[in-house]
Amino acid sequence: MRYDDLPERWKTRLRDYLQARGSKCPTPGAGDFPDGGVRITFEDRSTVRFRFAFAIDAPEWREVAVFTEHCGYHLFPLYDGLELTTESS
Repeated sequence: MRYDDLPERWKTRLRDYLQARGSKCPTPGAGDFPDGGVRITFEDRSTVRFRFAFAIDAPEWREVAVFTEHCGYHLFPLYDGLELTTESS
């Protein structure tokens, strides 16, 4: 999904995340994406991997968002069997 498609709660969470890291913009720029990425392993051991991405989890919403430099933004349900891994390059 694109930034405009994000629920408002995630726009706020993303802005706060970026500001905490020194960004003055509410949306991520090229410098906000690490060389590594994010891997999610689901309860059935299926996996998805995103390069040049970061994740923000929101346990209170039972969601995790993955923000990628080139492949949009993705929301996933956050539950006990889900494994979220940050990968370095």
